[in-house]
Amino acid sequence: MSSVAGRQGLAGTALSLAVGLLAACGADSPDPAGSGGMIGHMSGTSDVEGRPGDPAIAGGGLAVIPIAAMDGPFWDLTDQERVADPRGWAHLALLLSEAHVSRLDGTVVPIDDEGDFRVEVPAGKYAVCYWSDEIGGRVTGCAAVDLSAEGELEASRGEGGFHIGAAA
Repeated sequence: MSSVAGRQGLAGTALSLAVGLLAACGADSPDPAGSGGMIGHMSGTSDVEGRPGDPAIAGGGLAVIPIAAMDGPFWDLTDQERVADPRGWAHLALLLSEAHVSRLDGTVVPIDDEGDFRVEVPAGKYAVCYWSDEIGGRVTGCAAVDLSAEGELEASRGEGGFHIGAAA
């Protein structure tokens, strides 16, 4: 075996270790699509001409709640008057604690520093509410969405309220 082949083998091993270390450092970030759940990205939108919005909105989180809870229990726990039409949820502003989400059989999903998140729930219909500042605080909009076992989501918040759906 030549020394060139030995150096190439050593370089390949070093590259594999470096890639492994980089992957381990990013463990707090959502994994790529195909590894279970739906990955998503939160961004800001703007309807104001000349203001494009933010490419990423970092922090906060999502409350993913089975849609059946929106028939009554959600409104009872949040002490809010029921809004029957999901289109009216985009601008909801109410307190929703992590305990409320748990009582509604929901899931809390953090949004990382780059606006990325991963939703891991069984496929079905859900209400997704957005905590813009801190998880368990004030919700600044909700939306009805069909979630699948895997795929990609796009979420946005702007003048039109909060919206989430399958990526195009």
